[in-house]
Amino acid sequence: RDTWALQRHFKMKRDFLLTELPKIGITVKWEPTATFYIWADLSALPAPINDCLCFLEECVKHNVICVPGVFFDINPREIRHLKQSKCINFVRFSYGPPMRNLTKGVEEMGKMISYWRKNQMTSSDYARTSM
Repeated sequence: RDTWALQRHFKMKRDFLLTELPKIGITVKWEPTATFYIWADLSALPAPINDCLCFLEECVKHNVICVPGVFFDINPREIRHLKQSKCINFVRFSYGPPMRNLTKGVEEMGKMISYWRKNQMTSSDYARTSM
């Protein structure tokens, strides 16, 4: 019984993110079935937040945490430059936190994305202004 209740609880939070993330411009191509993580595509977002590292930096300013996709890229001895990573436009979100945190996180990311739709710049320019 407890197992089913826990599964329903996590499914509700997963479904919330799967519904809300696309509304703010974040694409989810694969619906998770056995984890409590969502692999999300930022490529449709405006620069510089379509870069997972810039996205994380801006999220932190809004008290939101995600894991940049490049942290999951297999790149032994750093042969490829970070910007060449196949994961540069991806982040991983967890739907483990309480629902109120997920709701607030989506709300804050929506504000952040809205700001960057009006104030786009290249990742290089962003890096210079962030120093």
